[in-house]
Amino acid sequence: MAVILPFERRSGLPEEEAAIGVSLLKLADSYGLYSGVYLHFGHARGGVVRSIASTPIARRQYVDLIAGSTLVMQALVAHRPFAWSSSEVRFSRRPETEHVGIAVPVQDHVNGPGLVALIGTGIDAARRVVSEHGPSLSWAATDVHVAALGAIRAGRSAAPTSREMECLRLAAEGMTVVATARELNIAGRTVEFHLRNIFDKLGATSKVNAVAIAASRGLFRCDPPGGDRLEPVA
Repeated sequence: MAVILPFERRSGLPEEEAAIGVSLLKLADSYGLYSGVYLHFGHARGGVVRSIASTPIARRQYVDLIAGSTLVMQALVAHRPFAWSSSEVRFSRRPETEHVGIAVPVQDHVNGPGLVALIGTGIDAARRVVSEHGPSLSWAATDVHVAALGAIRAGRSAAPTSREMECLRLAAEGMTVVATARELNIAGRTVEFHLRNIFDKLGATSKVNAVAIAASRGLFRCDPPGGDRLEPVA
């Protein structure tokens, strides 16, 4: 299952995250809907999903619900906006009320795809908006996606901690989470937390990718010289 993170907890830029939330709200309102969320997906299956919602209520009601639904799988392979209703979508938990909306996928093979999901009432109205304003919706969703990527990159300015680097080194050497936890005398969940953090800071999509990025930035060295053991650079 994916780990869902709000942007502001990673980026440290609540003003920028709030501005994107306002854009989502205005986008929804301009097409007769009342709420919106944005999700950004990493390339790795089950990886981190970052989210922005138009309001705190929208975050509580819709982010987890949509991220754990078959709507995501549809959006990951779609190239045009489409209308949806909860009668057509399978959720990880049953919604308390009927939900209707518009999904606007953004296919970004370099940075990972994004999804703008607008929520409203009336499936016929949603389908009419998609039919009449599909290209405009796609342009607007791309603008949201680009702004959100800026927030992600700002959040990656923090340097990996020594503990995060140790967890990555041991993972690179083939150690499992359990073995790494035993080696460092910490809990397995703590190891997973450190690995998620360093993947996020490096913008990595996998363990191999994270090691390659860390090495390219001079964060790892082989010790002794010419050896095959990775050591974090102090």
